[in-house]
Amino acid sequence: MIPFIVEIYPIDCTLISEVDQNIIINLSKRRIDSLEGQLKKGKSVIGTFHTSKPNEKQPAMWSFIKNDNKSEGEIILFKNNQLWHAFQNKIKSENVNRVLFSGLAYSLNSISKDKDLLKASSDFFNIGQGCYGGRLKKV
Repeated sequence: MIPFIVEIYPIDCTLISEVDQNIIINLSKRRIDSLEGQLKKGKSVIGTFHTSKPNEKQPAMWSFIKNDNKSEGEIILFKNNQLWHAFQNKIKSENVNRVLFSGLAYSLNSISKDKDLLKASSDFFNIGQGCYGGRLKKV
């Protein structure tokens, strides 16, 4: 058997809640098929967060893990208030600047009753400068 190494590349992509700027998703690792980071409220880590890009068979997806609880859902991307999807050509993916995580608030409700967290996670997050819209900036 030949062992293989999965390389993890560091990145700095921060998504900030529009409702509560204290709620962020900091994606700090690039894996082969996803970005990995943490959902945070202030300095407190709530859990591990992953995003994956769309392909021909499925839309962009998110997953959240805390202890033995894992949940996932669809990522819905926007440029300002215009919906972006892979099958259109009006908006380039690098121009995407807002995101909704479908079902995230419902998933978090099973592990937390923090009203600020639940409200923020059910609304838009702004995509930070290090993220290059729906893609990562190449350094």
